[in-house]
Amino acid sequence: MPDPAEGYQHVQERLIAVVTDPATALQTRVPACPAWSVHDVLAHHTGYVADIATGNFPEFAEGQSILDEWRDDGVARARDAMTARQVTEREDRPVDQLVAEWQKSTPPLLELLRGPRPDAAPFGALTGNIALNDLVVHETDIRAALGLPRAAESPALSTALAGYGMGLGHRIRALGLPALVLSYAGMERTIGDGEPGARLRADRHELLRVMAGRRSREQILALDWDGDPLPYLDVLSEFGPVKTATTD
Repeated sequence: MPDPAEGYQHVQERLIAVVTDPATALQTRVPACPAWSVHDVLAHHTGYVADIATGNFPEFAEGQSILDEWRDDGVARARDAMTARQVTEREDRPVDQLVAEWQKSTPPLLELLRGPRPDAAPFGALTGNIALNDLVVHETDIRAALGLPRAAESPALSTALAGYGMGLGHRIRALGLPALVLSYAGMERTIGDGEPGARLRADRHELLRVMAGRRSREQILALDWDGDPLPYLDVLSEFGPVKTATTD
């Protein structure tokens, strides 16, 4: 696997170049995050990284697992409250201040990515990986909203895909579903246990968008499947069933 810390920094630098470009309209609405503008998406991610640096996650109760967001309304509400706070706290800050806060808060995150600490707040060893996953997904959200082409594949994309695959495996096992095979880039990865019930073929980008909740049921069904996709439709996304279709 690539170095997740280096991968994070690469995407961070690439996205900073986009949001600090004088031609970027920061109030452009982001279809993948319907309530947010480009500025809001940046504020949210900056806030998450800053919260890691300060250990500030008041929304989450002890024992709540982010892996259960798809089926636990309490966890979903906590995450929504956290992201709303992150955006609201920074809604009046200019982009240069957001970028400065993001960069200043990044070193503790890089330490987590280089050597995860089980006690890291609020999601244990997943805390740093969630930040990397979040950044990779939101880079595409922002680029698509601004009409920019998809960024080139990077090592961080592979790391994020592995992270989302771990979460998908948790959901598949929790429901006792047959394993699902993901086929991409000439490789196959089996998610879950036992004999596979279906196979999904797509590139890394598309698989990540599916698991990050950026594809509707109709879009997912239109992908290249072997076997019956229906048992997996409501667990492919970490957020549960998805109603909004996006193109990017």
